[in-house]
Amino acid sequence: MRITYVCHARFPTEKAYGKQIAEVCTACSALGHEVELLCPSVRNNVHESAAAFYGLPDTFSVRYLHHFDPTAHWWVLGMLWFRLTMFFYRKSLRTFLQEHRPDLLYVRSPFLLRTLMRTGLPVIVELHDLPRFRKKRFIQNCQFAARVVCLTRPMQEELLSWGMPAEKMIVEGDGVDLHRFENLPSPQTIRTQWDLPAHVPIVGYMGSLVTRRNIEKGIPELIDAFALLKERGVKVFGWIVGGPSLWIRRYRKYAQSQGLTGGELRFTDRIAAANVAGALSVCSVLVYPAPDSQHPYFQRDTSPLKLFEYLAADKPVICADIPPIRDAVDEQSVLFCEPGNAESLAGAITRALAGKEQTGQRERRAELALWYSWENRMRRILSSVSPEAQ
Repeated sequence: MRITYVCHARFPTEKAYGKQIAEVCTACSALGHEVELLCPSVRNNVHESAAAFYGLPDTFSVRYLHHFDPTAHWWVLGMLWFRLTMFFYRKSLRTFLQEHRPDLLYVRSPFLLRTLMRTGLPVIVELHDLPRFRKKRFIQNCQFAARVVCLTRPMQEELLSWGMPAEKMIVEGDGVDLHRFENLPSPQTIRTQWDLPAHVPIVGYMGSLVTRRNIEKGIPELIDAFALLKERGVKVFGWIVGGPSLWIRRYRKYAQSQGLTGGELRFTDRIAAANVAGALSVCSVLVYPAPDSQHPYFQRDTSPLKLFEYLAADKPVICADIPPIRDAVDEQSVLFCEPGNAESLAGAITRALAGKEQTGQRERRAELALWYSWENRMRRILSSVSPEAQ
């Protein structure tokens, strides 16, 4: 099958959406499909190929459609550049898709949905959030899709309440590339590579520190938990990996104010995708914290890539107990803590370090990692539209 994935923003990118798109395209290629990724022509500070940047095989093609680029002009102010980019990109898409007719279009941006629906081609739309306004029009557009992929069950339930037909939707969270966890260097080699302590348990967090520019993802609570562990004499080394650098500076200052030194907690900026599996493998415990927040991101939308990588790393996992996370894991696979509660998080870390997991949790994590592999995920999505896609 010839699949055209239509990207909505710059690519490659250090942001999580870029890695997710690259993994989806790679998985579809691995299933035997011919995949092309269409992208807008906008300025980009990443100059590597997608394969090199994300550490993936070069199995899908990337095409940049030519159009006026507002990001290259200083006089395009504020968020006007995004609206103008979408305006000119949609025009280029319409022209391109009149001449190039794939078997299937795939998209994750509602901003392009109407344009793609008008081509008459089957469209799979993968939703990572929901609009705050024009909900009726959004549902009308989605009803013409061949399939609507909801990242979480709470997202699906909200769409049902808006009038979206249940038979149009499936729920599929994000995934993990299990191949990255094969043939890793020795733990000693990896510890030396990152200058990590040799005889202290490492409690790791790997992923972006904020989302949607300024929504914090639980790092202050994690820092507070490390401070509590220090007060109680629990010897751990905290390793928080991810950017952006502005937030690293803020959190480093906060950690210092809580009495934590660089020998107890280290911040490392974003590391190459190819190195993530190795970094995870030397951690004793992996943590997914979250604030106590009613924001839709935490109550409905999040399907964190890091969680699925944690499952594949074969280490104890601690998760904030929020509804979307319950979609992916349960007490049989992870330890839960209260969101926004540093005391609860510190207690969960202590239990994990003491080996107080339930019987069978390790085996359950391995089962889930296989289920959530990108190839299995995309096989389920594509076969829901075209059974022969299996």
